[in-house]
Amino acid sequence: MHSGILNINKKKGISSAKCVSLVRKALNQKKVGHTGTLDLEASGVLPIVVGKATRVSDYMMGKDKTYETLIEFGKKTDTLDAAGEVIAKSEKQITSSDLEEVLKNYEGEITQIPPMYSALKVNGKKLYDLAREGIEIERKKRRVTIYDIELLDFNFPYAKLKVTCSKGTYIRTLVDDIGEELETFAYVKDLCRVRVGDFRIEDSIDSDDILEMDKETLIKSLNNLDMALDNFPRYDLDKKYFSNAINGMTIRIEDKLEEKVRVYLGDEFIGLGKSFIKGDEYFLKMEKVFYDRKD
Repeated sequence: MHSGILNINKKKGISSAKCVSLVRKALNQKKVGHTGTLDLEASGVLPIVVGKATRVSDYMMGKDKTYETLIEFGKKTDTLDAAGEVIAKSEKQITSSDLEEVLKNYEGEITQIPPMYSALKVNGKKLYDLAREGIEIERKKRRVTIYDIELLDFNFPYAKLKVTCSKGTYIRTLVDDIGEELETFAYVKDLCRVRVGDFRIEDSIDSDDILEMDKETLIKSLNNLDMALDNFPRYDLDKKYFSNAINGMTIRIEDKLEEKVRVYLGDEFIGLGKSFIKGDEYFLKMEKVFYDRKD
């Protein structure tokens, strides 16, 4: 069984689940998943986890992301993107200066209400399924962080933004809110995710090419699964503790560590360890072991 993370560039119009299916077929391997749905109408970076890497998908979902989005002002759609029906229009003209002034209000921690047309589940039902039935329900506000928002281009009624944000951020909602603050309407005409953590679009494999690639080339394109855990500090394990560590035993260590660490034996990634203090001694116990002698 092969393990690792594939950096896939999902094309517009195909689902995240379809990308998983393509990788599963190409590698002839069942244990494959994605790390958070990318909208059907969006394109861009979709890390696909394979084999043991499926156990780090939650960590990948928590990574910061960067998007580039094309906005059209003067229109609002029911889905907040180009797939929807236009439900309102405005003739108001805005300038690049107007927009840049408003963008300042969206840097830092902000509150969003998830759109009805989203994969978010409420009481076991996906919001977009309810929306298609004409049902709108109350959604809880959520706090997200916009680390950077930059105006790349402006040619009214269009503008292109680059947004770096935390997990859980809805770009469609952000654009809709910006339109409202400018006292007009705005929707996402095009959306591309250009980065997830250290996975960048310039290093990705097009989803169209997955089945066209030689299997061995695809296998060589697998990134090490510890890339998903790179926000945890590295700890190099003494060889004498290796057997105890991978068998789940608690080991005493010399130094105080961060609560969670990536554990290595030389160049070999062992897994994720959790450290703790008892009395005046320091201990480490493996939380997730990825090392497999059979690999």
